[in-house]
Amino acid sequence: MDLDLQQLADTVLRLPDAARAVLATRLLASLEPDVPAVSAVAVASEWDTELDRREAQLENDPSTGIPAAEVFRVLEVDLAAQRAARTEAVG
Repeated sequence: MDLDLQQLADTVLRLPDAARAVLATRLLASLEPDVPAVSAVAVASEWDTELDRREAQLENDPSTGIPAAEVFRVLEVDLAAQRAARTEAVG
């Protein structure tokens, strides 16, 4: 990665989550100018639909659920791997 690009990335990664999300949306939109960026409302609507689907699935068959402890364990492993990869990329 070019040094200027690396410095830019380091700066951007220090921004608050909301600012990074706005920037990411603008960057993605710039790659495909003829395709409108997905709005937050559209994303929220899709998540609502997905949550409704999952809730119905659990109501119909509770055995399809994953215990919260297992979900958190997997998330912790994934986050640790992401942090390690980020540390290697920067360092």
